[in-house]
Amino acid sequence: MENKIVFIGDRISIEFFSAYNVETFFSNSVRETEEILEKINMNEVICIFITEDVFDENKFMKFVNMKKMIVIPSLKSREKKGIKVINELIKKATGMKGE
Repeated sequence: MENKIVFIGDRISIEFFSAYNVETFFSNSVRETEEILEKINMNEVICIFITEDVFDENKFMKFVNMKKMIVIPSLKSREKKGIKVINELIKKATGMKGE
C-alpha cells in the first residue's frame, strides 16, 4: 500500500506540482473530477488536494469528512469554496465559526 498525494484541478493551478513527483490529474469540471475519483484507489491515497473550481460540496464532502481531501484555491476561481469548507469544519470541531 502506497501513501500517494494527489492534486486535481485545472492545468494552470496544479501543473507546478507535477514537478515534485506527485500525481496530478487535470480537470476542468466537476464531472471530469468525478470520473477521476472513480479511478483512484482511495486505499493508496493519503491526501487529495482539489482546486475549488472543480470541487462540489454535495458530491465530494464525504472525502473531506474522511480527511482524504483538502480544497485549495484555484488561480482561476474567486468563489472561496475552500475557505467555506474549512470554516464549516472548524464550526463542527469547535462549535464556533472560523474567521
